[in-house]
Amino acid sequence: MNKWKWIVGTVIAVVLLIFAFIVGFKLGHRIRHIAIIGAGAAGSSAAFFLHKQLLTLGHTDKVEITVYEKESKVGGRAALIHPYNDSKYDPVEIGASIYASVNLHLVRAIEQFGLSPAYRMIDDDHVSYLYDGKTILVDMDNVNSRYNLLSLTRLNMLTETSVHHFLRLYQRNFQLLNGPFRTVAAYVKAIDLKPQLNESGFRFLVNNGVDEMTVNEFVDSLTQGTYGQQVTQLHAVMTIIAMAGRGQSIKGGNYKIFDVRDKIIKVDYVQQHVTLFTTNATHLGSSYMKMNIPISLLVTRYLERQNSTNNLNLNLDVESMHISTLLYPRNERLVKLFSPNYLDDSKLAKIVGSRANIGWIYRKMWYAYPRAPPRNNTIFPPINPDKGLYYVNPFESFISTMETQCVAAHNIIRLFLIDFGYDEKAATLADDYWIDTAI
Repeated sequence: MNKWKWIVGTVIAVVLLIFAFIVGFKLGHRIRHIAIIGAGAAGSSAAFFLHKQLLTLGHTDKVEITVYEKESKVGGRAALIHPYNDSKYDPVEIGASIYASVNLHLVRAIEQFGLSPAYRMIDDDHVSYLYDGKTILVDMDNVNSRYNLLSLTRLNMLTETSVHHFLRLYQRNFQLLNGPFRTVAAYVKAIDLKPQLNESGFRFLVNNGVDEMTVNEFVDSLTQGTYGQQVTQLHAVMTIIAMAGRGQSIKGGNYKIFDVRDKIIKVDYVQQHVTLFTTNATHLGSSYMKMNIPISLLVTRYLERQNSTNNLNLNLDVESMHISTLLYPRNERLVKLFSPNYLDDSKLAKIVGSRANIGWIYRKMWYAYPRAPPRNNTIFPPINPDKGLYYVNPFESFISTMETQCVAAHNIIRLFLIDFGYDEKAATLADDYWIDTAI
């Protein structure tokens, strides 16, 4: 009897051991399913970074990544359209239009994917002006003819200093010491940009020695053109980004950078209307002083802020305007307008003048950027609201660019790797993942 008990006990033990081994093997090799919602700059970058790191770790068989996107394309606001919906004409960006050399993730992606920068073709006689709703203030290629040279120098110095702080986020040693970040407040503290976040662009720049006229006119035109917000309404970090962000686009469309292929906090977004149309006009209408085209206009709302009875009839329908690029054989100019409100056909006719014809029109409205007023507190939506759930867009209210969406995605992948059991060394990502900058 004891012999049989021993045999039965041994068999049960062996069965349990085999079962435990099988379960353990399956658990050790179970596939984690990762859902990424949205294939804009952040979502597609996160998918790319995670896949690249899993390849380095040899764990691509353990994670399945699915990207969900409601549109039939990737890239979010990096979007294009062909004039007249005809591919024989070069495409035009209708959303995220430019990147700058300081956008290190984008620059490296362009190199890795073999993309070509599109040096935008500007006519030899093309002129850019700053306009206040009544009069032309200055040629944007000769701003020192109107603005104090010392103020312009201080603007450049303040911009370079803030960019210098931001570039710390690309350094491996800095990230190992400070990151990854579970809150935007931790980002702000680590790169020492809280003073800029707490003040409006206007107040920060004036307090640092830039004269008011330069800020009210020149800087305001840049914040209007970039973020659709006045320099008095926008915190200083985004103001500085508007000054640093003049740059290039990608031949064939900026969306190609992101084409991967393989407690509730309400965020208030700015509506931005993009209007494209073609016209045979050779100058702007009388309300815009009959200026010859091709031309670009940046607009300051300084006179509007003065709230004077002398400034009731300002022409401030647009935030920026670009008229260039002859379309052959039509002999028409392509016009691109950014505006806070919908521009109907009568307003477009007013812009080009009564003697001109308008051919093709295309309109698109974006919830383009979060409103980014100065913040005396650092309450942002959570980056990691729950276990296994990561939210990349809290960074938008701090700095809103294609590049910073890549930076935010970079951070979230590190958080994911650490939270799901990879050691800190592995979670610091592959050697070629980092962009070490000389700070």
